[in-house]
Amino acid sequence: MLPSGSSGILLSDFDVLSTRNRQMSYYTSQKSKLLNDFDITASLMRECLVERYGQDFAETLSREVRREYEDLIPEVPFIEGMRARALNSFLLITAQEVAVYKAMKKHGRGPSEAWEICHEAIERRMERFSNVKRWLLKRLMYSRFFMRRVRRRAERKEQFKFGDFELRYLLGDGTKFDWGVDYVACGNYNFAKAQGAEEFAPYVCMSDIALSDSLGWGLIRTQTLADGCESCDFRFKRGSDTKISSKTPEVQTTIERIMKS
Repeated sequence: MLPSGSSGILLSDFDVLSTRNRQMSYYTSQKSKLLNDFDITASLMRECLVERYGQDFAETLSREVRREYEDLIPEVPFIEGMRARALNSFLLITAQEVAVYKAMKKHGRGPSEAWEICHEAIERRMERFSNVKRWLLKRLMYSRFFMRRVRRRAERKEQFKFGDFELRYLLGDGTKFDWGVDYVACGNYNFAKAQGAEEFAPYVCMSDIALSDSLGWGLIRTQTLADGCESCDFRFKRGSDTKISSKTPEVQTTIERIMKS
């Protein structure tokens, strides 16, 4: 006979295991599609990598990053539900970036160099978005429908939890920002740490620079969990330029160098 209360613990453990198995089976079933998507980005980056490193190292790096990403696919958390689609996309981007970091590290290359490759890869991938798609995504960010939802969530002062993400919404005054989100827990940060890439995590956060520039988010952010802050302060202002900074000095130096190039 089981000790009193132990059946609840075992059931809880079973639920966690069951959820984890569903996550692994989902991305494992999608592996071919995910690798094909990776190959598209890699093909866009090939010329850049050859110019930066030469033909031999570029080919070696491409193979090793792909192998690292393939190994990571079953480890990527999958969040169930329609409302989590964007977060799942961000987690897959993070997995690709961690793969770059791991491959570069094996060759003695630092996290800033790995992130510069990732930044350029996102820029090139976003260039493939049609103008219509960009316009629609930008319009949705500030639509009346979306702003009503933000207002309701902000007024409730609730914290919403999606997998390893935990966030709360804010409504701005229209001057400094229109609306915002504070992430008090971040699945991207947790995933990077779990993969031994904590030093790279503050760079992963900077991927939002290329996304905001391309999609017209008007993102303003001054702190992140990966920088050791209590939250990530996402603020969105219609028509604003992207203004993202890092409290990690070496990351901020890399941002400033890229902005000048």
